[in-house]
Amino acid sequence: MRDSKSPKSMIRDMSRRDFLATSTAAGLTAGLTGCLGSGGDGGGSTTPVKYISNNNSPQFKEMLRGFADQFEEERGIPVDIEFTEIGGDYGQRVSQLIQAGDPPDIINAEQFRIGSYATQDILRPVDDVIEVVEEEEEAIPEKFGFVYDGSHRLVPAVASVTNNWYRSDIYDEMGLAPPTTWEREREAAQAITEADNDLYGIGYTTSGTVYGSYHAWTRLWGNDAQVATRDGDTVSVVLDSGSNRDRVREVLERAQQMVQYSPTATNWDWGEIYESYAGGTTATAIYSGGRPKTQSIGQDRQWADTTKRVSNSYNSSNRDEPLGNSAATGYALVQGSANPEEAKEFVQYMVTGERLVEYSRALRFHNVPIYDSWYEPGSVYREGWDYLNENFSEETIQSEREALFSDNTQPFTAETEPANPYASPAFTSFQCGQLFYNVTEGGMNIDEAIDEAASALRENTGME
Repeated sequence: MRDSKSPKSMIRDMSRRDFLATSTAAGLTAGLTGCLGSGGDGGGSTTPVKYISNNNSPQFKEMLRGFADQFEEERGIPVDIEFTEIGGDYGQRVSQLIQAGDPPDIINAEQFRIGSYATQDILRPVDDVIEVVEEEEEAIPEKFGFVYDGSHRLVPAVASVTNNWYRSDIYDEMGLAPPTTWEREREAAQAITEADNDLYGIGYTTSGTVYGSYHAWTRLWGNDAQVATRDGDTVSVVLDSGSNRDRVREVLERAQQMVQYSPTATNWDWGEIYESYAGGTTATAIYSGGRPKTQSIGQDRQWADTTKRVSNSYNSSNRDEPLGNSAATGYALVQGSANPEEAKEFVQYMVTGERLVEYSRALRFHNVPIYDSWYEPGSVYREGWDYLNENFSEETIQSEREALFSDNTQPFTAETEPANPYASPAFTSFQCGQLFYNVTEGGMNIDEAIDEAASALRENTGME
């Protein structure tokens, strides 16, 4: 019998103005540009560089403070790091500082959210920083950046990629093919769920959460369905348009089928999906990064060494290869701050050399570096991989590398060219995840749900 969990509350209706003021998980509010500080001419301020970190774990606090101390010792520039939590107080704190006219110099930024910052004219261009970084390391793949109004607004450091992790021990025992296509994934999910082994075949999330949004968008791409398109300067929602609507409908019909082989996942976020896998509840899990495997290793599960990855499953009748997300995370510089030039130096320091090596190792294969050469055996990055033990084979590392740098993975912003800045509020509105909930648990018919989701996105994101 499937678990019973209460769904999240329906996303409340908002006007476009209200939505843009509150929608991003990072929480920067619209209309704050008039509150930005008067600094920013790089006049050699003696005040410390102000960096708001979105990771406050003890390990990261110690590591980042160490980087800041080294930087000050080497270059004579102090850095004041304020540690917050990515889920809520991070964005609130950044917003408070901007409203008070004392914006931070540096913030962490995720690629799928940065458009919300850029469209509010809160971020400085960082083209010069990227130029210095590429001279010191190597060219950064274009897909990991974010260009708005002709300038780069993100200095990427690490990235994650869509992985479909599966228990090859169970698949091999039951004679099942890896879950690379829709049909293979469904066949495996059904067979494993119906076997007498107290194991669901898959974790299939239908929730208005961050992971629910990620999962929904990834599933749409598996059927060559899009959320948005661009015509010149106009970005439009296409969930309900033409043949794309038919592809969206097919995805939702499949979702109605696949939830039969999953625990009820109507409120799952990132933690629930990887714990369902590492805890032995599910045999297959889509995740952005490596936590289903690394958590299995950390919990000393017997299936840790048989956990393997493939890319996002796809409908072979609509696509002939997978397509998944590869999203970068890095640093952005805030307009009006007191120490822009010093902040640029610190960001460059953080995304090159041994600092990025140490930072990436601390992430434990969840987010990985954006420099392709670092994956070569014997490279500086590869030193110290022993902490992942023998369960993390060269096959897994090179498979991740191939997926990360392949054209078969792109950020959600890359649905349009140039990048879609409204992908950020679309993602963080959770409307895509809510769409999946509405048709699987919410009692709404598919066409009604598509129309509602498309209408909400048009009303609230800046897209037509």
